[in-house]
Amino acid sequence: MLHEQATNSLVLTQRSMHLREHPGEICFPGGRWEAGDTDLWSTALRELQEELGINPERVRLLKELAPEHTLRGHKIYPWLATISRLDPYTANENEVTSVLTIPMNEVITHSNYKRVVVTRYGFSVVTSQFTASDHFVWGATARIMKQLCITKG
Repeated sequence: MLHEQATNSLVLTQRSMHLREHPGEICFPGGRWEAGDTDLWSTALRELQEELGINPERVRLLKELAPEHTLRGHKIYPWLATISRLDPYTANENEVTSVLTIPMNEVITHSNYKRVVVTRYGFSVVTSQFTASDHFVWGATARIMKQLCITKG
C-alpha cells in the first residue's frame, strides 16, 4: 500500500481487463514473489516499478501490515510505504488501466467500510467493502485498507 504525502492519499490501481486473474478490479500495486527477489519487500518494490515505473529509491517503508487471504486462497503480505509525490510515474498498460487516489482521512474512517457476504460454490465468506469511493473497492484490498482505521476509545 502506497501513501502519497503531497496529497495525503492512498494510491490504488485498476487492473487491466485482459488479465487472467481479477480483471478490472481495484487493488494495490503488487504481485507474486519471483526468483531473484531477496524478500517480500523487494517483491513489492519490483512490482511497483513494473506496474507504475516508480524507482524503489523514491519509496520509504513505514511498516509491515497483517497478512490477508483472498477468496481464491492466496496470501497477501501488505506493506505500508510512502512516497513524496506519485508523479512522475508511467502505468504499464499491460497490467494497469488506471491509477486512483483516495484521501487518507477517508481510508482511516471505520464507518467507510461495510460488511459484505459473498457466496460462491455453495459457501459464504464474510469480507469488506470500502464505500467512500465511486470505485468498487472490496475484498482483500478493503480489508487491508481497514487495517489503517482509527478506532475511537
